[in-house]
Amino acid sequence: MSVYLGRYGTTFPESEVLLAIGNGDVDHACALLARMMPEERRALEHQCEKVINLIEAMREDEE
Repeated sequence: MSVYLGRYGTTFPESEVLLAIGNGDVDHACALLARMMPEERRALEHQCEKVINLIEAMREDEE
């Protein structure tokens, strides 16, 4: 059984989106997002918000 690995070597579209953005590959990120179901995009958005909140809290602790 072969497992499809995306352009950035992961099987998870959420990871692929983040890696694409990090690599400046916005077209690929948009294409991946377009294939996701609306609830999957909302879940990814919520997870990204959690990451942002964690980073902001860490930044406050560093100041």
